[in-house]
Amino acid sequence: MAHHPDLLELLTDERAETERLVAAYEAARDPERRAALAAELAAGLERHALAEGHALYPAVRRVLPDGDRLVAAARRRWEDTAATVRELRAAEPDSATARHRMSALLDQVREHAAREQDEVFAPLRERLGRRELRALGAEAARRLTDG
Repeated sequence: MAHHPDLLELLTDERAETERLVAAYEAARDPERRAALAAELAAGLERHALAEGHALYPAVRRVLPDGDRLVAAARRRWEDTAATVRELRAAEPDSATARHRMSALLDQVREHAAREQDEVFAPLRERLGRRELRALGAEAARRLTDG
């Protein structure tokens, strides 16, 4: 039987993929390869935000006492991340600007992940049953696949 990750496992796996893409970007020397990795990273982050918006954030609002505040803060962080992605896409792949934007992006993703792990994932895991987390994971997986 195939393992179907729950929502929190799925989003954690997505963050690991983001870290992998950043590492590949940093190791790449070819400007075309860097540009392709930056585009792949941007698309993945956009799908990730869409999955969070449709599967995670409604559950956070419904289940956590300070859910509205947590979602608002996460959306503000996403707006900052989206701006960094736009700047990265606009920069020449071998430029200092691109290196700084990629570093900033990685910092933003790591901060987002750490905050969500502590403020959202742990409390949700305590309050939602495994079945609901898996159902939300299936919904998020559809968003990640379909975009």
